Amino acid sequence: MQNPNPQVIYNEQPKKSNTPLIIGIVVAVLLCCCCIVVLGGAAIMSQSVNKVFSSINQQLTAMPAIPSSSDATMEPSSSDATQEPSSPEATIDPLNPTIPEIPADTIPQGGRGDQLQRAQAWAQSLSITIISGCTPVAKDTKIEVTQEPDSSGMWMEKWTIACDGGTNVPVDITFTPSGNGITDIKVSAAK
Repeated sequence: MQNPNPQVIYNEQPKKSNTPLIIGIVVAVLLCCCCIVVLGGAAIMSQSVNKVFSSINQQLTAMPAIPSSSDATMEPSSSDATQEPSSPEATIDPLNPTIPEIPADTIPQGGRGDQLQRAQAWAQSLSITIISGCTPVAKDTKIEVTQEPDSSGMWMEKWTIACDGGTNVPVDITFTPSGNGITDIKVSAAK
């Protein structure tokens, strides 16, 4: 005999959740936003770096050429050998080459270093200013000797590099004389 009230058994499937789909869409939107921000930042940074490189290039090209030691020891050509020098400055003593005068507004003034050492330190310090977006102004840069020469002759200076926007970038510079008469110069961001 059949049961008058048969129970119908349904295989009900649980309702599907849209949560994974929503999470996927949110993650995709966030990734797109991040890409847009990174690309925009890269474009702005590229413009800033180009401006700083242009400024540095202008400052470096304004500096007069400094004769290298190979210029001082070159043999004169046959036509040069017969000509008398027009002035005492025209001759270069290979043992003591002269350094041309560098305009005061091209490199910072002060400190213990000579013009050549300051020019080398200035050129090295310009790379640090790129990072901060500073367009350096040599004539307004201040130099402070932070450590007098020790027994080996090494000394340290802190340069406060003036920027054209009224800000400044401090750098620490270490001058270490070597045995061959050349001074090694190390520039780092001030601590």
